[in-house]
Amino acid sequence: MSKKKLDIGCGKYKVAGAIGLEWIGATDADVVCDLTKFPWPLEANSFDEIFAYNVMEHLPNVVATMEEIHRIGRDGALVHIKTPHFAGLESWEDPTHVHHFSLESFDYFSKGSRHVGHYSKSEFRVVEKKLHFGGNPMSQIGRLLHWLSPRKYEKRWAFIFRPSGMEIHLAIVKP
Repeated sequence: MSKKKLDIGCGKYKVAGAIGLEWIGATDADVVCDLTKFPWPLEANSFDEIFAYNVMEHLPNVVATMEEIHRIGRDGALVHIKTPHFAGLESWEDPTHVHHFSLESFDYFSKGSRHVGHYSKSEFRVVEKKLHFGGNPMSQIGRLLHWLSPRKYEKRWAFIFRPSGMEIHLAIVKP
């Protein structure tokens, strides 16, 4: 049995084998809707894997978006988020970005993290977090500092040894 996949904000480069969800019609979208209005026209508990590549930073209500992702995903469904890191130029140069994320931004939806969990009843489990650096030789210093302590890197060094982007992989937890 193949996994049912959804690509939120698919644009013109939809994830292979996924249903594309987008607010702009001139894209690879299979379903066109306003991504800021909930619920989306998708059935609850219907996806095994959800991709949100370079879209979360554009959406005004991250909590409501995560709740909607939780609603449409099955228990255990994997959620893949790619977004610029707050210290990267890519996060700030696009005037349509309304949010700037750190590696811990999505921990707020995960029980057992050091962050408060009362923003939403939707629960996720953090599977993996990755920070990406460019090919510049100075990036090696950023990689090392991040490897030593991701939290200290973000607090003290991220704007000096800048990353380019990040990936967050979550699993949906349902009762």
